[in-house]
Amino acid sequence: MRLTGAFMTLCALVACGDGGQASLATPKLSYNGSIPFPAVVGEAIVLTPAVSGTVDQYRVSPSLPSGLSIDELSGVISGTPTKASGPATYVVSATGAGVRITFPLVLSVTEPPNSLSYVSPVSATVGAPLAPLSPSIAGTVEHYAVSPTLPPGILLDSASGILSGTPSEARNLAPYTITANSLAGNTRFILLLTVTPAPPGAMPKHGPAHRTGF
Repeated sequence: MRLTGAFMTLCALVACGDGGQASLATPKLSYNGSIPFPAVVGEAIVLTPAVSGTVDQYRVSPSLPSGLSIDELSGVISGTPTKASGPATYVVSATGAGVRITFPLVLSVTEPPNSLSYVSPVSATVGAPLAPLSPSIAGTVEHYAVSPTLPPGILLDSASGILSGTPSEARNLAPYTITANSLAGNTRFILLLTVTPAPPGAMPKHGPAHRTGF
């Protein structure tokens, strides 16, 4: 099940008329509706404003993230984000009867992790360092996980998704499910991995010490 939600924050600035005098005693603005956290690429959002006083026109600066727009008459912000973007402030202006009120809207858009892949199958050898395996991934990833537990000596870096280490025990070919996770969702890849025994003579032998006589 995918977790969704938006990182949106609203707060009112000072409401001033053309002469610089406060024209609304308590300027207020809120956007009600479907607010994901954070906004997610490919998932529609609708934000409906509630504002005190009469408003003739709404504007926003700078332009909203790709796929989103504001209706200049109703102030409704809607659309389906098409591209990830970091947190940024978008100033919404409400104008009416010579009064202009501005409100900063902080918005970020994240892209769910997708298209996860590794080189597979992988064959490792007991006692030989495994060349690091890096994932190919699109979207935003917060952490990686693997199931079942990898063979002894092989580790998954939960931040980068890189597999590395020196295996210490042989294992038959088996599937390992690697998951890339974020608040926007997750994606999985099944990695096939085997660990073969060390070749004869590769591991140190422990026999009686050789003595040299004098």
